[in-house]
Amino acid sequence: MALTKAVGLGAVAALAIPYVMRDEGDMLGPWLARGVVDFTLAGMHLYWSWPIFCAVTLFAWALFAWANR
Repeated sequence: MALTKAVGLGAVAALAIPYVMRDEGDMLGPWLARGVVDFTLAGMHLYWSWPIFCAVTLFAWALFAWANR
C-alpha cells in the first residue's frame, strides 16, 4: 500500500511542479528541463518530469514504509 500511495504522490508532483515552474529562470529550471516530456491532453500543454517523479516516489515510499513499521 505504501508503494501505491508513493507512486500517486510522485505522479502528482511530476505534473504539478513543472507546471508551476514553467516560466521560472532560476537554478531549478535546467534541472527540470533534463527529463521533461511535453505532451498535449485535451488541448492543454502539459509537462511530465521523470527526475521529479523518481525522486518524490522514492522519498515518499521510504517515509510511508518507515511510518508503517
